[in-house]
Amino acid sequence: MQDYKRKFVDFLVECGAFRLGAFTLKSGRLSPTFVNTGLVRDGRGILRLGEAYAASILEAVGPDGFDSVFGPAYKGIPIAVASSMALAVKGVVKGYLFDRKERKDHGEEAAAKADAAAVLVGHRPEPGERIVLVDDVMTTGATKYDALRLLRSIVPDVRFPALVVSVDREEVGDDGTSAAERFTEESGVPVVATVRMTEALDHLHETGRLPAEDRARCLDYLERYGTAAAKVWAAAHR
Repeated sequence: MQDYKRKFVDFLVECGAFRLGAFTLKSGRLSPTFVNTGLVRDGRGILRLGEAYAASILEAVGPDGFDSVFGPAYKGIPIAVASSMALAVKGVVKGYLFDRKERKDHGEEAAAKADAAAVLVGHRPEPGERIVLVDDVMTTGATKYDALRLLRSIVPDVRFPALVVSVDREEVGDDGTSAAERFTEESGVPVVATVRMTEALDHLHETGRLPAEDRARCLDYLERYGTAAAKVWAAAHR
């Protein structure tokens, strides 16, 4: 596992955005892990978050593989801004943008009657632009689908090299398919996780921060709800 992934896991644990215990998810499942990057609430934290996303973007598509970074309102907004700042520190200067929840109906943007200006904040994408999407986690993917529809409706020939999220929980839905797999299949956009759940658990185990009881619950959970790869990982770690 790359060093930036280890540092990202350490950061998530330190700020309480990654926890072990017993948590009821939106799906109703009782999970031994909980991930919420919304608990990153200060400048130092958002800087660390941006650094991790920037590293993931560069590893996935390279500095010349994209033109801008888009984060859907609301959680994706600080991630897009932080990612573009962290990229700039690395010498990769790219625009950032995010959507308005309501179309702007006043001021210069509205007067110009430009769709992009009325519904987007930040960088104005050009036809054929390659936009990397960033967001916190992948659950149903609803906000990501909305973002694709919006950008495709106002940016001619727009392309999406990747969707980058914080943690891939590596679990499937009731239909046996993960939200990330379904999203890629339906949209054609690859989903890139800054860190996978199995990578995070490996790192915590190697550094002595995964108690035996929590480890056993994580293995049980992934054997029951995990993707095919996660099930193999869990079986191998018995």
